[in-house]
Amino acid sequence: MAQTKEKGNAFVRFLKFLFPCKGDSAGEVIRKLVFLASVIALIVCGVYFANRFLQRKNYSDTARLASLVEDSDEVEKDGKLEKYKKLSEINKEFAGWLTVDGTGIDVPVVQTDDNETYLRKDFYGNYSVYGAPFLDYRNNVKSLFEQSDLVRKDRNITVYGHNMLDNMVFAELLKYKELDFYKKHPLVHFNTLYGDTSWKIIAAFLTNSTDDQDNNYCLEYNFVDCDEDRFMPYISELAKRTYVNTGVDVNSTDTLLTLSTCDKDIIPEGRFVIVARLVRQGESEKVDVSKSRANENIKFPQGYYNKKNAENPYKNDGRWTPYRNSQ
Repeated sequence: MAQTKEKGNAFVRFLKFLFPCKGDSAGEVIRKLVFLASVIALIVCGVYFANRFLQRKNYSDTARLASLVEDSDEVEKDGKLEKYKKLSEINKEFAGWLTVDGTGIDVPVVQTDDNETYLRKDFYGNYSVYGAPFLDYRNNVKSLFEQSDLVRKDRNITVYGHNMLDNMVFAELLKYKELDFYKKHPLVHFNTLYGDTSWKIIAAFLTNSTDDQDNNYCLEYNFVDCDEDRFMPYISELAKRTYVNTGVDVNSTDTLLTLSTCDKDIIPEGRFVIVARLVRQGESEKVDVSKSRANENIKFPQGYYNKKNAENPYKNDGRWTPYRNSQ
């Protein structure tokens, strides 16, 4: 009994040491409150970083999903490739596999009916600040492989991904600001549920996502379709904005792949964008990078020039829109 009472008294003394109680001086109360706040802060930080570590690990582990791609050329009745069956079983919204050589971007891509869900949801359906690379909900990649003229074919397919501080997801796309990096890695591979495709990069540029950063204008780089006579003017617009003039030719019937991520170093809510064109049927994937040059007079959003206290030479430039009646 005495031993139990002694333990009880020790516990009470411990609580009094930790928590403010009657009779404590003002200094003692402050000391205890500071100590308790520190302990709580440590616990919160520990939980936060442990959770963040787990989310990072889960995102990194998506690379192992590549082992689930089967060695098969079979096509299912709905036109989907059988080799991706296991990935589709894990996530029915699996849309394809994206690979950007020279980067850690070698990941599954998903698609759902909005452009919000996968901003904070990983491939396995768990909450994650890393999200998952996802296709624009308006795109139909199956149209790339349809032979019928009755099927609307997307002119531009867009994939979004975060730019994380630890170089995860799409962060390494920013390497394409450098000419030397582009020369070593001029291709993007996007293997979809319906077929494998390769794309030649034609532009890499910084743009804004809010119109206040560019004189009430945002370049609609994630369009799905456009008027026929608006496509080549878009290619000309990219030639002004790109960090690297790649020298890759583009014609009026080409299809584009756009990769979009954040780049907030210079302008708030900035976006860094890669645009590539589909390797044409019968065309070699080889790119003559000797034609590529660094762009010496890049067109940036107005917010860039404001930050640099510089004059915008393109301030009165025309504004590209995908449809004539939207100009």
